[in-house]
Amino acid sequence: MTDNPALTGNPVLYKKLEPIQMAFIKTCIDSREQIPPLFDRLRLVCGEVVDGAATVIFHGGAVKDGYLVEAAIPVKCPVESGEVHTRVLEAAQALSMLHHGSHQTIRETILKVYDYLDTHAWTTSLFRREIYRVLDSVEPANNITEVQVILHEWERLFGEGAEEVLGVDARRKLMQGVESIGPDSSSDDYIAWIQGAIARLDALTDDSEKKCQVVSHCAHVFPQERIDHLRLIYERGVFDDILRDMYSDDFWYEKPVRRGNVIYMRKNPYNPEGYANAATPAERRKAYCHCPFVHPYLDEIPAKLSPTFCFCGAGWYRRLWEGILGKPVKIEHVETLLRGNDQCTLTITLPIELAGEYSPEYSKHSI
Repeated sequence: MTDNPALTGNPVLYKKLEPIQMAFIKTCIDSREQIPPLFDRLRLVCGEVVDGAATVIFHGGAVKDGYLVEAAIPVKCPVESGEVHTRVLEAAQALSMLHHGSHQTIRETILKVYDYLDTHAWTTSLFRREIYRVLDSVEPANNITEVQVILHEWERLFGEGAEEVLGVDARRKLMQGVESIGPDSSSDDYIAWIQGAIARLDALTDDSEKKCQVVSHCAHVFPQERIDHLRLIYERGVFDDILRDMYSDDFWYEKPVRRGNVIYMRKNPYNPEGYANAATPAERRKAYCHCPFVHPYLDEIPAKLSPTFCFCGAGWYRRLWEGILGKPVKIEHVETLLRGNDQCTLTITLPIELAGEYSPEYSKHSI
């Protein structure tokens, strides 16, 4: 474990979390006040098989309003009864910090973990866990809560993708130097390693589809609940209802346009106001980009980081559309910031027959 000397007495710690069997209730809540009653229901069902501290897993981005959570308790054996189910909570890497006192101020602790993450060799997943070491409903000042921000293991996923697509020898070549990246590594060191890994991939193959398959393997995991929701719409048989549903959520979905079986995507700017008011092309690119790994390379074009890296972002859409259709899709970049464009656009070719076209304008007319 690695501590943060700037936070004397309450360090940020790096942890490797082991798998653990948990009984859980998965539900949507509007506020934290709804969490303790979930634990009461869990304990009532699980009784003597409870084997540890109560935990909440937050599923970031899974729902439009409120929070999707799993209220969970470690158990000695599986429990299945009504709303209570059991699963093994997966192994993960995390940054952890203790929060003392009321949960009304827990956001301050969470933000300290994210500040620490920004300066080190990490990026986050969409999941966060809170373990309630002490949960005192009468005197909340006595609460001790462990905040765990689950990390997105980009380098591990890159290695797995390389081996799956190009083989064991290719993985060995591409992962050179990864052993130098550890909990104490700076974000600059991590990004430099990623730049070198992508350069080695470019030297290894000219096949853009294989490069896409390798790097898209590293993408963040699209919320499964959203994929399941859109797949149900697809199974009803009217494909454009998927797009219509996407158009109703400006935060999570861009507004894709379909022409035949090809989906045309333009990513939304990360900072729309900064993008609109940028004084230079570099400022405009930085305001547009969502990826902290790309930001350091946007001042100069041609960029030192290969545009091949942007297949990572394409993987976000690959997981979404392959999850909806249950079939592989083909993704191709049209524009990327690393090529000097001031926006990122791509096409997604679907393995199904579709006629005509559909866009947000058509959706408005059909309401």
